[in-house]
Amino acid sequence: MLKKNTTATAFAAILAVAPTGAVAQTKPWELFLDSASNAACDVINADNAQLVLLTGTGQLSIVTGTDVTLQDTLVDADGFVTFEGQPAGAIGFATDGDGKRTVWWMSLTGTVVNVNGFTGEPTQTNKSPSDFFDVACDACQFWDDPTVCAPAPPPEPTPPPVTVNLCGTSVQLPIGLTAAGLAALSFVRRRR
Repeated sequence: MLKKNTTATAFAAILAVAPTGAVAQTKPWELFLDSASNAACDVINADNAQLVLLTGTGQLSIVTGTDVTLQDTLVDADGFVTFEGQPAGAIGFATDGDGKRTVWWMSLTGTVVNVNGFTGEPTQTNKSPSDFFDVACDACQFWDDPTVCAPAPPPEPTPPPVTVNLCGTSVQLPIGLTAAGLAALSFVRRRR
């Protein structure tokens, strides 16, 4: 009986002083990094909408207004978009009217795509990214669920380890409890 209680007590004490890690908040969309500059954007701009590329599914989701996933879209690893299985342009960085590098959904000829507000179908326009000013780069300002973009709480400070004096030597509590538990176990075995 003493053996089980000592082991349980030692285990509980170790858990009580073990540091707990903070859970990192991850966004459900991809972040794009520009190899030609230091730009990093997660919003994909179109002629009439802002979108994100959903992590895991490769689908585009309109974040302008109410968030709506375009189920018939798929973006491959190279940034090429298909809509209902047909080529529908590409996602990539381009220079906007303010001279900043931002992410765009463009036709293969370099014009900005327009997204049909009812069907999600992309159509080609005659506009280029340089025709747009004050272009969005951060999807957090559009995403409907504000908790996704809330900053993660700072990690709790790790308390200093609890030490005990064991035979004139200060040791950390888990080590001390282990030593005490082993001593108690050897005592229990001798009595049998």
